[in-house]
Amino acid sequence: MATRLRKLTFVMLIILSIDIIFTHIAFAESKDYVLDGTKRVPIPVTYNLREVINNVKTKDGDRIYFEGAEDIFRNSQGYFFIADTGNSRIIKMSSNGELVDIFKDGGDKPLKNPKGVFADDDGNMYIADTGNQRIVHLSANGEFIEEFTKPDSSLLGKDFTFEPSKIAISPTGYIYVIRGQSIMIMDAYNRFRGYLGQSDIGFNFIDVLLRKFATEEQKRAVIKRTAAVYTNFTLGEDGMIYATTLDHAEGEIKKLNSIGNNIYRKYSRADRKKISDIFTKTTMTSKPFVYGERADDDGNPIRPHFIDLAVDKDGIVTALEQNTGKIYQYDQEANLLAVFGGKSDQKGKFDVPTSIEVDDDGNIYVLDRALNNIQVFEPTRFIKLVHEAVNLYSNGYYDNAYEVWSEVLKIDDNYPLAHVGMAQALYKQGKWYESMSEYELADDRAGYSLAYTKYRHEVFRENFTLVSLCIILGFVGLFLLIKGLNHVSGKALHEFRVSKPGRMRTSTMIQFSLATIFHPIETFEYVKRDRDRLNYIPTILIMFMLVVVRMMYIYTVHYPLADIDPTEANVFLEIVRMLVPILTWVIASFAITAILDGEARMNEILVASSFCMLPYILVNIPLPLFSQVLSRDESTFYAVIINLTRIWILILIFISVKSMNDYTMGKCIGVCLLSCFTMALIWAVILLGMVLVVQFYEFIVGLIKEIKMIFI
Repeated sequence: MATRLRKLTFVMLIILSIDIIFTHIAFAESKDYVLDGTKRVPIPVTYNLREVINNVKTKDGDRIYFEGAEDIFRNSQGYFFIADTGNSRIIKMSSNGELVDIFKDGGDKPLKNPKGVFADDDGNMYIADTGNQRIVHLSANGEFIEEFTKPDSSLLGKDFTFEPSKIAISPTGYIYVIRGQSIMIMDAYNRFRGYLGQSDIGFNFIDVLLRKFATEEQKRAVIKRTAAVYTNFTLGEDGMIYATTLDHAEGEIKKLNSIGNNIYRKYSRADRKKISDIFTKTTMTSKPFVYGERADDDGNPIRPHFIDLAVDKDGIVTALEQNTGKIYQYDQEANLLAVFGGKSDQKGKFDVPTSIEVDDDGNIYVLDRALNNIQVFEPTRFIKLVHEAVNLYSNGYYDNAYEVWSEVLKIDDNYPLAHVGMAQALYKQGKWYESMSEYELADDRAGYSLAYTKYRHEVFRENFTLVSLCIILGFVGLFLLIKGLNHVSGKALHEFRVSKPGRMRTSTMIQFSLATIFHPIETFEYVKRDRDRLNYIPTILIMFMLVVVRMMYIYTVHYPLADIDPTEANVFLEIVRMLVPILTWVIASFAITAILDGEARMNEILVASSFCMLPYILVNIPLPLFSQVLSRDESTFYAVIINLTRIWILILIFISVKSMNDYTMGKCIGVCLLSCFTMALIWAVILLGMVLVVQFYEFIVGLIKEIKMIFI
């Protein structure tokens, strides 16, 4: 028995070792990745190159080559139709790359530079005959049926040019054609039926002023803002229009419903600033979302230019980006599943990719206009599992989705979407706490917050009496703390009034600083009056506490409410962030008040400014504890506390300037504004000096290298 057990253990270890070796090989060869925010996360290979179709074979063995082909389309019969633009023809081929037919005839004249093609379930073709400014309808055998030209409508205008490039036919018989900023609709009688899906250009205050006050000549001279243009589109099996655009404001990929509204994920636009935002808004860490990427492989900034997309039978969206030659794949929630491809002369990469298609087996076909070929990619087991998990979840099979996501994590335990998928499945199963853990592994703060809200409700309901008691004790404790601080600060103020001349003790000064909270005017007057008795140790302690409290806040605040990821926190930067503004204010304030008949000295301003920061310390010590019972849904309440604290500090600073310099209200406002301007000027000078130092250093290093090269 023991011998058999050892043999079984040995076999299992061999199998595990082989699996680990092949997994490492897959990762070593893979250049595929997903995005975690803006960071690229490597993943196993998602698609392998199956074949490259450089030409189409005829039954006689001849070869048909492409020339500047612009579009590829697959119909439900499984045939592929290629708009071979440079050769002014449509090529119909089978899925294995064999020629079925070639179509050049377009009725009374041959096709000319067709850029788009659509075929229905019976093989009837609708061709965007771009060079002839028409749409040609051919039967499955290539017989000319009809043509559609520029519709006769006063709504189109005299300058309207009809140059169809991309085309689709709806199940109801409407013809959809790309027309710049919109999708143009025509019916079977060649009548114009309107536009669909124009992007919102948003509100612009300058445009309002121009319409109100500019002359007609000035209006004509100003470039009119227009909506983003469409680059391509396709019809999904769900009846929706999936489109690629150059809309960098709302999102480059759209899913349009029957009335033209985009129901796909949109970029979050910053709302117009309101006065209430001063109280109700604060920064919270969240992952940025974009379609594609905003930088290429070398880190150079780019704007995504999606040229085409394909949607499979399960709703997986595969989009082709032309600038980088990358292929981005998304699910119906716009979660990024994989990125692969790129630009190169190697197989599996592209030069000028123009169109993309997908078949029922998930194979991806990419047409390249410059390479004049079609590259076929087949999915690996890894991406098949990802697709299966996504589809199971979207169809409501949460337990099954959880199991498949577990299989995905066995292949790649760092795949972010797998943790999100498991979290979503656990959420649907009512396992709130486990869901929170998975969301945290995926670094999804919004999802974590949703699960936490459910978990908190469950805990509160089961422990209602205890929770109620804790809330009451919390309010009582807060009341007693405020009362105690007021009492301690009052005693310190009294000691300042009656004590003999001489430097104040450190303990007394600390208690005296607390009086800033309850009696700010009197406190700053004593700072000014007894400037020679001030003890500076409390000021140093307050500065030190600012940094300590900030670092404690970063590491203890509730996960969904954090304003910075603890793993990205930098102690030096936090010290600079907390202390440099205060010290700069002291210098700027002293400089301005010294010019404008101020009475405060720099040491007094330093002490008073440090006292003004006490609200930050007193609020941010208990705030992380309080945040543990809040989710993002209560972020407004949380933001009110933070922003009121900031406003409180600014008010104390204003009072200190006014009290210690004996300014009028108006003069104090002017001095504070000038001091802020001086602060900005100081920072600008420092930054300029740093730039000059760096440039001087680089000059010296370069000069030394040149001298070395001369002597060598």
